[in-house]
Amino acid sequence: MKGAEELFFRYGLKSITMDDIAKYLGMSKRTIYENFPTKDSIISALLMLQRKKSLHDIETYRKESKDAIEEIFMTMQQLREMANMMNPRLLFELKKFHAKVWKDFEDFKQQVILQCVTDNLKRGIKQGIYRKEIDIDTLSRMRVEQLELAWNPEIFPPAKYDITKTQLTFLEHFLYGVANAKGHELIEKYKKSKTLNVPL
Repeated sequence: MKGAEELFFRYGLKSITMDDIAKYLGMSKRTIYENFPTKDSIISALLMLQRKKSLHDIETYRKESKDAIEEIFMTMQQLREMANMMNPRLLFELKKFHAKVWKDFEDFKQQVILQCVTDNLKRGIKQGIYRKEIDIDTLSRMRVEQLELAWNPEIFPPAKYDITKTQLTFLEHFLYGVANAKGHELIEKYKKSKTLNVPL
């Protein structure tokens, strides 16, 4: 699975075959097929692992962050690391060529990630750093869709747009939109933080 992940992240999903994975790992295809009957089954297993890691990281950031804005900056560190490793077409190819696995990804996005964004907005309002009058439901859904939008090569061609920079642009726009004056001060503070290292 680790070898397959490295190949998928580097070259995307479509171009990598079971033969490629076997050669990369120096093992027979038969050995791979004994554990994973199809490429889809490998991708599905990798997605499951990524979901578990994401859930663990999200919970960690929530507990370790001092406020809702720092929580988002911590999350963006993870997204930036992932964006730097992944082929820009990976999500697009997942959606186009692996419908069942894509549905699992969509379910995770619409259930778990959406709830995390909603919880963050509620936390920020409670802490007095987000505007009280914001529409939590609408903004939560918008933010979740932004995460995927940056990976769409038809809207943001990788040759022209850097995925990490696009994600950070979305984040900055979102944060300044939901934050109040006190929140803006925190955003400026975290932008200068060497520990968080997310240069908005």
